[in-house]
Parts: sequence; C-alpha cells; structure tokens
Amino acid sequence: MEKDLEKNLEFAESKKAELLQLYLGKFLLIYDREIVGSFDSYESAAGNGIEQYGPDGVFLVYHVTKDRPVNLVMEARF
Repeated sequence: MEKDLEKNLEFAESKKAELLQLYLGKFLLIYDREIVGSFDSYESAAGNGIEQYGPDGVFLVYHVTKDRPVNLVMEARF
C-alpha cells in the first residue's frame, strides 16, 4: 500500500510543471500513476476516490500549488 502511494506521489511530482499550468489550485485524484479526476475540494476528491476504489483503495489526493503541497494520507473505515 505505501509503495503505491509513493508511486502516485512520485508521478505527481514528476509532472509538477505541467500540473501547475493545467490544474493550479485543484485537488487531483491520482490512482495507479494516472490522473482520474480534478476537483475543487479535498473532500470531493477523496469522496470520489472512495466511491471508485472503495474504502481500502490506494489513491492519492494531490493539491496542485506552487508551494510544496500538504498531502494528507487517510485511511477510510466504515
């Protein structure tokens, strides 16, 4: 699980210049090194990730900012 999160974060960081041009201020839902959605809030992105991949799914919500983003890892349990 942790390695999947690291791969998704590495993917986002490697595309940072492009992401800044396309998604500045957005929250990206990243799964398996792919952008699967762009959202206006963390809650929307995380909720969509849970809907698509389940509460045990490994996905990253990445906030596109010029500064280093604060990425929160959360585990959803219902």
